[in-house]
Amino acid sequence: MKNINFKIQSHYFIRSLLLIITMIFPIINNAQQTGLSIIKKMEQLKKPSDSETIMKMTLVSKKGNKERSRSRVLTTIEKNYEDGIYKMKSLLRFSEPKEVNGTAFLTWDRIDAKFDDQWLYLPALKKVKRIRANDKERSFMGSDFTYEDLSGRDLKSDNYELIGEDVVHGSECYIINAIPIDKKTQYGSRMIWVEKENFLMKKVEFYNKKGKQIKILDIPNHVKNRDYWMATKLTMHNIQKSHKTVLEVLKFNYDQGLNDNIFTESYLKRR
Repeated sequence: MKNINFKIQSHYFIRSLLLIITMIFPIINNAQQTGLSIIKKMEQLKKPSDSETIMKMTLVSKKGNKERSRSRVLTTIEKNYEDGIYKMKSLLRFSEPKEVNGTAFLTWDRIDAKFDDQWLYLPALKKVKRIRANDKERSFMGSDFTYEDLSGRDLKSDNYELIGEDVVHGSECYIINAIPIDKKTQYGSRMIWVEKENFLMKKVEFYNKKGKQIKILDIPNHVKNRDYWMATKLTMHNIQKSHKTVLEVLKFNYDQGLNDNIFTESYLKRR
């Protein structure tokens, strides 16, 4: 009888131990994820060799209960590089409305540089302006994106801390606190929500150097085309100015074999 009781007790002890192990294992596995490893996985998502995207930009201002909006149409052309000194080059050109037609913006995203090389072409002045470091905090074309927001950011520029989890836009996300190492930035920190399943960025909160929230970037929708994920809508909310900028994808093409001469100052002036 004692042997039977011992066997029963042993059976329940083993079952309980296995249950505890299965409960603990996901916690241990999750603890292995770090802020940096999550951001790296997001950065390592497969990208096309090049892309061409037509987008609608809507600027929305709010006074009281009334909203006023104005829209623009632009085309963004990008080329990714796997080696060399550049990570990516991009050309953004406005086509509508008439007053911004031909305005173009060129970016060279260097792998090891603190800041990208950027140029803005203003057709009314027939002039190319180089965007310098002290211009990075300025608004891009009256939008809620600054020139710094349109720059690439090297992984080595920030320290990343996994601080929690949340559900955003219906997706389970990691929350990463990114603290800049190099203080030559307008931001004191950024809180980044990264989807657990596919490592897609879903939301970013921007804080100034006094710790005050100043902007929120929402990225609710992504689609997968072939092997590539694309955000189809982005909204940058300016908390201080009660203003927002909405970017919506209208059309896109991938892997067209774009020539490098597109991403030059001389091409920037074409209309």
